[in-house]
Amino acid sequence: MFLLRLCIVIFLFSSCKSLFSNDRSEERALLRQQLGVSYMQQGNYPLALKELLAAEELDPENPQIQNNLGLLYFVRDKLELSVKHFSRAYELDRKFTDAKNNLARVYIELKQFTIAQRLLDEVLADLTYQYPIKADMNYGLLEFNRNRFKEAKKHFKKVLMQDREDCFAQVFLGRSFLELKENKQAVEQLEKATTFCKVVGIDDAHYFSAIALYRTGDKDQSLVRFKELLDLFPQAKYRDQSKKMIDIIEKGTL
Repeated sequence: MFLLRLCIVIFLFSSCKSLFSNDRSEERALLRQQLGVSYMQQGNYPLALKELLAAEELDPENPQIQNNLGLLYFVRDKLELSVKHFSRAYELDRKFTDAKNNLARVYIELKQFTIAQRLLDEVLADLTYQYPIKADMNYGLLEFNRNRFKEAKKHFKKVLMQDREDCFAQVFLGRSFLELKENKQAVEQLEKATTFCKVVGIDDAHYFSAIALYRTGDKDQSLVRFKELLDLFPQAKYRDQSKKMIDIIEKGTL
């Protein structure tokens, strides 16, 4: 009897210790996740990955950690790993519609448009989803990448009805006009976009506005925009292309 009672005491103590240990692991995982997200927001992706992987080791079935790993791998252009973690986040929590929306975004990048559309239709059908604006943005990107620019415009306009300062929606609406050769509308839209994109340090609006101006024959103002891009954005994505266009305009070779 004594041995039985001793075993029960040891079992209960071990169980309590295990539960306490799990709680502690989850708390530590949360802290590591918060650090990882902070590093990711600062653009320090190696440290972000280190912290998020540590968080995953402490709490491997936490859907938020899986989702954040998916986001990090997406910005690092590790798309297959991004799919893996977004999928895992949704497997762990079937109500985690944001993870499904993020997964659709990766499939757009992978050109797997049928899968992306199915996922986005499911996201938009979820009336409890708090961020339908994100799904509309992704649907716009889906249609843009499928060269369905009229349909893309509808979705980008829906985004801007909810957030007129969204830089990427502003830019992609303007780019949709450009693809449809509606150059005057493109200029108007992209010139508007430069205001919002400059604030967040994104050079896309300046570049495509300059292209639109060039296509309408306003080479002087196009030149101004290209040079402005180089001045405002030292690390610009379109820096090399802008330099080439400046050279072309100044030499009058195109």
